[in-house]
Amino acid sequence: MRNKIAFLMAGVLMATALTACNGQSTEATTDASTGSSADDAAATSSSDGAQTQTISALQNLENLETMALAEINPEEFVTLGEYKGVTVEIAAPNVTDEQVDEQIKSIFTNNPPMTEVTDRAVQDGDTVNIDYVGKFADSGEAFDGGTAEGADLVIGSNSYIEGFESGLIGTNVGDTVDLNLTFPENYGATDLAGKNVVFTVTVNSIKVASDEMTDEWAAGLGAEGVTTLEELKAYVKNGMVTDAQNKYDSDLEEAVLAKVTEACEFKEVPQNLYNRYLIQQNESLEYYASMYSMYMGQQLTASDIVTMMIQQEGSTDTPDDYLKAMVTEATQQFIMFAAIAKNEGIEVTEEDIDAYLKDAYDNASTTAYSTYEEFKATVDPEVYREGLLAEKVMAYLVENANVVEPAE
Repeated sequence: MRNKIAFLMAGVLMATALTACNGQSTEATTDASTGSSADDAAATSSSDGAQTQTISALQNLENLETMALAEINPEEFVTLGEYKGVTVEIAAPNVTDEQVDEQIKSIFTNNPPMTEVTDRAVQDGDTVNIDYVGKFADSGEAFDGGTAEGADLVIGSNSYIEGFESGLIGTNVGDTVDLNLTFPENYGATDLAGKNVVFTVTVNSIKVASDEMTDEWAAGLGAEGVTTLEELKAYVKNGMVTDAQNKYDSDLEEAVLAKVTEACEFKEVPQNLYNRYLIQQNESLEYYASMYSMYMGQQLTASDIVTMMIQQEGSTDTPDDYLKAMVTEATQQFIMFAAIAKNEGIEVTEEDIDAYLKDAYDNASTTAYSTYEEFKATVDPEVYREGLLAEKVMAYLVENANVVEPAE
């Protein structure tokens, strides 16, 4: 993971430089929902309480002295091992018809065609479309997040608080009922925990899932160019083949990178170069934190992202030690790339950098800059020189690797 994150650093910085995000955080569930959502809310509160440690190395970064990769002689800091023609075992990408059929079944299970029911009352397993308003039982005041219109709910899914779904069984289309309920004592929203409430619910429609795949169902999924089941299968297979190829390419790069890195002998990296990549890594971490905050609605810091990485990787390192190892590996990696580039005559020209920046600017969904020239004047070209050099070297290493199928 650390190697991959280090290698992608320049790309993340580009996204940071160009993107001016205006998205709004969304609530994962309404205040009427519970079950797993209540557990998530409790976990969030607990996690927030635990996320108090700030990594010391990420403080006062503006005071660090730095240097660019181009300012060193890489051969003074790394002795290269075998890097051209390294052998790696990677299975070729393969998508079978059986895998496509399983994916189609999964899509069907999650998006079944629905048939409207008009001749009976709500039963367990039905999908009902409802409007509701939630109010405190004692004051009659509506509470935040307790009102919705046109909400779909699967009866028996346990996605709403206890008694909500069962209270709708037996109602008919057009009925309005009052559900006298109590939020759990451990509910994530403290202003609702343990409170008695009344939900006034109107049943707009009742639907049941069909068990038959049809061309109409396939067309209704909204996939571009899909009007029949056969076209859906071709569409899904194309997507799976693309995903498999992307995974293969990523796995191949990581395997080659690991093999080449392991063959090297590194000396202690220059402190000022380490500082440079520490600052860049912090910018990357802050970018990830901002994206997480935007889409998950939970405010995180760069230190929090490192903690999450440690947990996901199952590492026993402290956050400070983990970050130091990650930045050291990134620094070593770029020194290695520079040494290989020097040996093989691989260069990044000013035209390469300009083309990359221009393409990124032209294809940015949003940007804070009115012109390309204004944007270009704000960036450090050495960041992109180093990133593009890494890409060129990796392409060279992969192109010259000896890729074999794993032994059965």
